Amino acid sequence: WSSDVCSSDLGTDAGGTYDQSARMMARGLTRNLPGNPTVAVQNMGGANGIPATNHVYNVAPKDGTYIGAITRLAPYEPLMGNPNARYDVTKMRWLGTTASEVGVSMAWHTAPHRRAEDLFTHELVIGATVPGGDTYVYPYALNKILGTKYKIIAGYPAQDPIGLAMERGEVQGSGSWSWSSIPHGRAHWLTEKKIHLLFQLGLEKHPELPDVPLPTEFARTEEDREILRLLMGMKKFGYPFFIAPGVPQERADALAKAFRDTLSDPEFLREARTQGRPHGMADGVEMTEFLAKSYALPKAAVDKARELVNAK
Repeated sequence: WSSDVCSSDLGTDAGGTYDQSARMMARGLTRNLPGNPTVAVQNMGGANGIPATNHVYNVAPKDGTYIGAITRLAPYEPLMGNPNARYDVTKMRWLGTTASEVGVSMAWHTAPHRRAEDLFTHELVIGATVPGGDTYVYPYALNKILGTKYKIIAGYPAQDPIGLAMERGEVQGSGSWSWSSIPHGRAHWLTEKKIHLLFQLGLEKHPELPDVPLPTEFARTEEDREILRLLMGMKKFGYPFFIAPGVPQERADALAKAFRDTLSDPEFLREARTQGRPHGMADGVEMTEFLAKSYALPKAAVDKARELVNAK
């Protein structure tokens, strides 16, 4: 790569946690790739990261100079039956993730909700972006599977405007908010007790949230648990990176090694701690194995999850 510029195509707009993660990894890859090439991030936002994923998979050069840095839902879009997802997850070379992402469902302090059980008796008005995104899918699914009482107000352009709406009293909370962004971006919500955490959204509890329940704890049937495990599994690889099929083996292996080396790079780890994302890093082998299991889940659970994700 001594004379090449390596591009990381990012499936979101600039400024958010995905953008921070991609730029952090780009700096690490520059240090760890042979020849120390400049790695540039190109933002290609919209449609839950599908256009960027399609671009890297189908259009970008297959010479190892393009990497996909995509949203956590993008690997599941084909499984969920999205016809716009023109890529085969099983043929991608997954490099890994810079962190897992545990979401939290929260109520603003002026709402009557103090714990998860309150969601079964009191309606909570929450802000969301669009159907298909995290902020809509997870509360909608919990309503349908567990019987919670989220009232979802969609149409917010991003997560930050939802936070402002909470502070202004326009909505009472959020059904899915990245936990890592709260202590490092809105710590005053915690120190001033502005929010109450109701659920944490993931497959396992975050070390910092031992007393906040998982939705699976409230599942009434094994099928419900399977559906929830599939949906919560979408957060396990919170900031995924891949390269398209067709990249020469030598370059694909070099990229995979540089990604692994970056995950243990002291400078990268310091930056990850600063951003609040040292939890759940994984290489491509682990990610590939997990996705294969997700795609092999019982058809009934996949069909139900697909119905929930595609709800309008």
